[in-house]
Amino acid sequence: MEWTDKPLLASELISALSNPTRGIANFISGKYATAMSKNVQVDMVQSQKFLITDNLLDHAIRASYVKPKYLLDGLYNTRPPFNNMWVEWNEKERVQKNRKELIKLCKEKGETKEVEPLNLAGIPDRIGYHIKRLTNERDVRNNEPIVDGETILYTCFFQMEDKKFYCPEMGFNINYDCNYNYESFVNTWNRQNNFSPVNMTEESFYHNCASNGAVMLGIAYSELHKGDPFLDQIFRNLIPVQTCSTHWVRTAQNFLSPVHEKESIRHAEDLNRLSGDPRFLISLLNMLNYDLVSTETVVPPKKITHVYLNRSVPKNEYKVVQINLPKPRGKRVYNKMFTGQGSPKREHWRRGHWRRVHDRKGMLIKRIWIGEQKVGDKNLGTIVHDYELVQKSQ
Repeated sequence: MEWTDKPLLASELISALSNPTRGIANFISGKYATAMSKNVQVDMVQSQKFLITDNLLDHAIRASYVKPKYLLDGLYNTRPPFNNMWVEWNEKERVQKNRKELIKLCKEKGETKEVEPLNLAGIPDRIGYHIKRLTNERDVRNNEPIVDGETILYTCFFQMEDKKFYCPEMGFNINYDCNYNYESFVNTWNRQNNFSPVNMTEESFYHNCASNGAVMLGIAYSELHKGDPFLDQIFRNLIPVQTCSTHWVRTAQNFLSPVHEKESIRHAEDLNRLSGDPRFLISLLNMLNYDLVSTETVVPPKKITHVYLNRSVPKNEYKVVQINLPKPRGKRVYNKMFTGQGSPKREHWRRGHWRRVHDRKGMLIKRIWIGEQKVGDKNLGTIVHDYELVQKSQ
């Protein structure tokens, strides 16, 4: 699939949000829906966009099948390089590669259970995730704060044959507290709900963590590593949350009402739709933050005009950054990855990255996360970055 001949999925989503009643599936007009769709459109326009090539999917999928011990390390190291970013890939290609890797892993572990036959019907061609670090966010209904501390929200978008964009009502958040437990949940609940009674017992909390976590990591992966103590910790650190589409799949009149049974069923279906995605994204984001040698290639703006909903899809002059990956050496490379001045430049955003601090003998003593920052001279111009991840040529 040649991505360069098509507009980014992100660009088409921006167009769809200009006319959400036509471009967004299940969109119910109302003040909350309109406000949220405009907010999402602004976020998408300002987001740093990553395009994942098919050959890189191989690396990300293989790395996502490491043992839970290493995946947990990867979870704690998972920091989006930008506070507001978008990543998209060829979903049908990913589904096929993922099944091949799962079959291979089952054979290695001596599993006799057959992997379910692959059915690409109903699988979108492309999928994108909007990843945003939320700080001091406020509810569109009453302008009250809704975020306590750092929260990174992962929201999925995709197109189906009707060309409308679908956004599952459930997304997820990764909690970086390595000691997160029921007491942590209660403390968070009390801060965010003015000490109203907690609506979940300790037993229910751990049961929900296990059931929801198994779905989000992928049932097959969870079954392969059933009983692994590190798996339980991962379950507790993956938190299902409602996404922006909550504001437009419910009417304004029902928005403040409690969730009813039909909506709970829809939430469960949406969570199943995301199955395996959090594990894949943990792998992918660790690759983005890995110590890689990058080369820059200037791509001139294309002259082709794409039309969506009778509107021209936005075209931006941008720079594609190719991030080269080393030749894989089995699971060891991925295990290590999870555990771990020139001429004047125009103004641009520098990605967040890990800074390694060494002692006098060259021994690594700590790593510090350096957040995204705007650098360069604005007087020389401004560069808008899009990122295309590729495997290093051999």
